Amino acid sequence: MKGKNAHIYLLVLSALAVLVGFAMMSLTTHGKQRSATRDTVAVRKKKVPVVPSAKDSAILRALTNTVTPPDPTVRGVLTNSLGAPMKGVVVSDGYTCTVTNDKGLYIFLRHKGARFVWYTVPSDCAIPTHSSSDRTALFYTPLSVKRNVYNFTLRRLPGGAERDYRLIVFGDPQITNAFNPYYTGPDDNPINKSDLARFTDETMADVKQTIASWPASTPVYAISMGDDVQYYGGYNSRLEQNIRKALGSSRATVFSVIGNHDQDGRDLYLRKWQQSFGPDNYSFDRGDVHYVCLNDVHFFRGMLYWQPGELDADQLHWLRQDLALADHSKKVILCYHIPLTMGTRPRKGAAPLRLDSEPGHYSSSVLKRVLSLLETFKGGYELFCGHTHFAINHEIDYHGHHLLERCHAAACGNIWQSNINICGTPNGYYVYSINGTGIRDSYYKGTFWPRSRQMTVFKAATEFNGESYANDWKLPKDKGVIVANVFNSDSRWRVVAIEDGVEHGMTRINHQGQDAFATGYHHRYNRSVSYQFVSKANGYLIMNHLYYYEPKSARSHVVIRATDPYGNIYTASSSEAVTEPFFNFAHYYK
Repeated sequence: MKGKNAHIYLLVLSALAVLVGFAMMSLTTHGKQRSATRDTVAVRKKKVPVVPSAKDSAILRALTNTVTPPDPTVRGVLTNSLGAPMKGVVVSDGYTCTVTNDKGLYIFLRHKGARFVWYTVPSDCAIPTHSSSDRTALFYTPLSVKRNVYNFTLRRLPGGAERDYRLIVFGDPQITNAFNPYYTGPDDNPINKSDLARFTDETMADVKQTIASWPASTPVYAISMGDDVQYYGGYNSRLEQNIRKALGSSRATVFSVIGNHDQDGRDLYLRKWQQSFGPDNYSFDRGDVHYVCLNDVHFFRGMLYWQPGELDADQLHWLRQDLALADHSKKVILCYHIPLTMGTRPRKGAAPLRLDSEPGHYSSSVLKRVLSLLETFKGGYELFCGHTHFAINHEIDYHGHHLLERCHAAACGNIWQSNINICGTPNGYYVYSINGTGIRDSYYKGTFWPRSRQMTVFKAATEFNGESYANDWKLPKDKGVIVANVFNSDSRWRVVAIEDGVEHGMTRINHQGQDAFATGYHHRYNRSVSYQFVSKANGYLIMNHLYYYEPKSARSHVVIRATDPYGNIYTASSSEAVTEPFFNFAHYYK
């Protein structure tokens, strides 16, 4: 080998030798801080590269100053705002994880598929954002073929780690480049208002009102569960940037995962999302929680909407490294777009749920492996996703564990064609109060609805464009049966009907099916999706937050009382039963 090629070959070998040497020398130091299992994560018979110890920093500086392209390394230094080194911070390109040494230095071999270098923001440091008016997170830098050194400056939080804060979670915002049919009154004359305008004027306006009701000192964060956009109505190169700025327009600091419609199998769409939001596999810390955000969208086969979420080998490799380097006393909140516990179009290796209430549903082929990593955290874990356009806290018994996966209803409802999701849950968002490793409160916030309104009430026999709860669930039509749609409920809730001062348990419906009101409404008014999507023909749709009660007298006034796991009590009554799709419900806001 001669000339330039020989020089390049020697440079690569030198860089590799330095990396190996650094890893070997620093294992002892790093091992004093973490268990051997977490120090040397063996994945595919490889070990996580570890940064040099302080005494080797001179070698790293020499390498930084002398190696010329093509250099296979990514390297740099992390300091605080005073210039002091930040030790023990995880740095990654989405394929490899490493930690900074006591000089704040890091180095690793760049993966050919990597597009960003980023760091896991520590709990006691502020999340950098795009600007004061666009508070979406900016903890990353795009990689360049002409650059190898990437330095970051971190700002310590004056009060230290925030162990008590609010978290807002958006299911699919899904703004499109079309004008979906939208109604402002009962005359059935649609108007043209863009999805972005609706998200801004409705969802974000409500978010700002909610945040304003909290003390100004309350830290507020937010996560979008993906499908920030959909290129329905034509490609728009500014669509992702527009929704990012809208999401970032409140006081909340915002992160996002990537959804299927952010990509739709096209690299151009993927890159537009990454240009706006950064890496699609990353992590950050807040208080006593380690957040991991993943791209679990893989176009393995047709009909993607019905597939369980999946991760490929590179993602599992990265996830093992990231979790191994995290503090195992924390809770992990795993965030992704497509549910891992349900889906009717499985990938090879996915296991059927074998539930009579959910025939044809499967879990993800990677669920068991992911859970084995999460179960090592003393603070426990939570599973957060979106995608469904119906609210469901999905519960299954899986390999000896009772799982609850929080599938968040869509901010856009049925893609901005109404004010409701296909399960009847209003357009809106979720609010979590996080304290330490615990969720001490959680509720659904319907857009322009008071927090106290957590359910809607129907008469089973009422027909909505030919649909009724009595027909769907084989309920009596002449007994005055009351149906309550309790948006955020699960098996931990207690929902009762009170008739003549006597309390009666309501029967919970937990089965594949439909919401009669939402189906009837959308059958009449929606244009962007088929009737099959909103109806019982959608085998993916599971209804588990409907409750019914047959009163002693069809003329009785019945009060419904729902108590959530945090002790909050919500009430409604039979006199509030919905009979028309107007007045701050499905049709328009009054």
